[in-house]
Amino acid sequence: MRREFAVSTDAADEVRRRVLRDLHDGLGPSLAAIALGLRAARHLLARDQAAAGLLLARLEEEVRGAVGEVRRLAAGACPAELARLGLAGAIRAHVATLVDRHPVRVRVDVDGVPPGLPLAVQVAAYRIVCEALTNVVRHAGARTCAVRLWCADDLHVEVVDDGCGAGRGDGGGVGLNSMRDRAHEVGGTWAIEEAAAGGTRVAAELPVAGGV
Repeated sequence: MRREFAVSTDAADEVRRRVLRDLHDGLGPSLAAIALGLRAARHLLARDQAAAGLLLARLEEEVRGAVGEVRRLAAGACPAELARLGLAGAIRAHVATLVDRHPVRVRVDVDGVPPGLPLAVQVAAYRIVCEALTNVVRHAGARTCAVRLWCADDLHVEVVDDGCGAGRGDGGGVGLNSMRDRAHEVGGTWAIEEAAAGGTRVAAELPVAGGV
C-alpha cells in the first residue's frame, strides 16, 4: 500500500510540474505580449485614438486566444498557433505580436526546416523561442535580436540578442529551466551563453529522427 501511494504521489507531482511549466511557457509569452500591447495602446490614446482602438481590438482577440490556450493546456493539446501555422509560421506570428509593441527589432530566418518534424520537437522549439524572446523584451534591453532555425541532422534553434548579456545558465529561474527541460525531454541539448559580439545567445539542438 505504501509503495502504491508513493508511485501515485510521484505521478501527481510530475503532472503538476508539467501543468505549471505549460502555463508558464504557453501563457507567459502571450500575456507578456498583451501587457506590451496595453502599454502601447495607453501611449497611443493621447495622439491617435483610432490606432489605439485598432490595437485594443487586436488585444481583445489575443485575450480570447489566451483563454483558449488555457483550455487547450487543460486538454493536453498542441499550441493553437503551431497547429494552425506550422513551426515557422507560429514563430513569425509570435514575433509579429512583439515588434509593434517593443522597440527591439527581431529577424527570423528559417532555412531548410521540413514540415514533417516530430510534433514534440516542434513544440519544444516553439516554446524555447517564445521563452527566449520573452526574456529579450523583458530583461535584455536589446535593440536587435535574431531567431534562426535550420536542420543539419538535428534541428538547430538559436536566439541571439545584443542586449546586456545573461552569462551562463547554470542556475536560472523558471524560464531558463523550462527551456532546458523542453530540449532534454526530446533528447536534445540546450545552452545559454554570452554572444560573441555582446548580448546573449540561446541555442538548442533537437533530434528529428523517428518521424512524426
